[in-house]
This record gives sequence, C-alpha cells and structure tokens, in this order.
Amino acid sequence: MSIFTRAFNKFGAYDKLAERYACATEPEGTRWDHRCAELGGTIRYDWCTRLIVAQSGLYVQARPAAQGVQAASFVPWSEITYVRQVRLYWRRAVRLTRGEPPAGKITVWQPVWDAAGPLWQAAWQTAR
Repeated sequence: MSIFTRAFNKFGAYDKLAERYACATEPEGTRWDHRCAELGGTIRYDWCTRLIVAQSGLYVQARPAAQGVQAASFVPWSEITYVRQVRLYWRRAVRLTRGEPPAGKITVWQPVWDAAGPLWQAAWQTAR
C-alpha cells in the first residue's frame, strides 16, 4: 500500500472504520461491486467499493485500482444509529451514522439502502 493510500485512509476515516469493525471474511448477502461510497463524510471512493448487505450488517471494502485491496469492515445493523437521505453524484443516496458515540458516516446509493433498510429496521425493533 502506498504512502498516498495510507494518508488517504487516515484522513478519510477508513482506517478508523476498518479498525473498529474489522472483518476477515465476506458475509453471504446481496453484493454490489465497483460502487461509489463516501466514508467519514469527506472521502469518496469512486467505482471501487464492494458492499454486501448481509442479514446482520453491512460489509464495506474499498478496492482502489493500483493501490491494493483495503481492509474490510463489517458494521452490524445495531451500530447504525441514524439514517438521512442525501445525494451522492446527483443520485439518491443514504448517509448512515455508525456507532455510539458516533464513529463516522458511510454514504451509499439508494439501491443498497433499499436492500438494507428492512434489515436495519428489524434489528432496531429486536433491540428495543
């Protein structure tokens, strides 16, 4: 991994996400490859993110070209505390606030949330 990538990950909060929600294996679920995502509310990973909506959480892994595969993260639905409608590249998207206290934000396009939303709501109803 290049020095540029390390700095990018630290500034964009990707390292914090990967450290707090480390994941060694990909879960089973609906998968999107080569998608755009925004992590930390500041850094966008364009067309290089793998997202998997699993029964128990959201799997995120950036795979920027010529920079190597980044560490994977798995955020349990119970850790997503706030959901807000936004735009990401002029497309409908959803910004997810994760952790308590908030550990940052993940923004994904609407089709990902369309699959994830019911699982997130079910997790929150079960936790109450």
